[in-house]
Amino acid sequence: MENPKKIRVLEPFIGMVIFIVAVIYGVNAFNTGNWMWFLGNTVNVRPSRIVIVDHGNRTILNPGHPDFDSLVEATAQSLSHLNNSGIVDVGLSEQTLSDYATDSLVLELHFDSPVVFNTAARTGKPTQLLIPIEGRHANGGLVFRGDKGEWWYGAVRMADPQPLLSTLEHMGFLAANAQPAG
Repeated sequence: MENPKKIRVLEPFIGMVIFIVAVIYGVNAFNTGNWMWFLGNTVNVRPSRIVIVDHGNRTILNPGHPDFDSLVEATAQSLSHLNNSGIVDVGLSEQTLSDYATDSLVLELHFDSPVVFNTAARTGKPTQLLIPIEGRHANGGLVFRGDKGEWWYGAVRMADPQPLLSTLEHMGFLAANAQPAG
């Protein structure tokens, strides 16, 4: 008489788990257009040109400017890790952009090649970023994305904007709401 074969439960279970993980990964990679969507970081965050708009006064920093390298390094530190896995549902109205141009402190970062946000959301291929330091949408670590002079709907959030804020303060750009009460 022949012994019955053992029922194998572990192999199909492992195969099912691998299949489910592969499907979830594949769907997210297809949806985001990014194979590294799960990392929660940012790639190519070293701008080629920086514009600081301080209440209507524009300061353009290019390579060779005394503060350019320190601000690029602080920008790379602050943007390298994100505090959200999706897009923050907020946009820039014409009024907000007008306020940014005349009555706020904002930082515009311009890149030669697109910034890659490794998130679970489709973030596009932005070549410019806008970071409000003072004014509307400030104090949240929000970063607006755009390309060719146009700003897109939605923002990502920096995990730690402090290196960027400290460098700007060292350069003499201090947001009014960050100043100590006196």
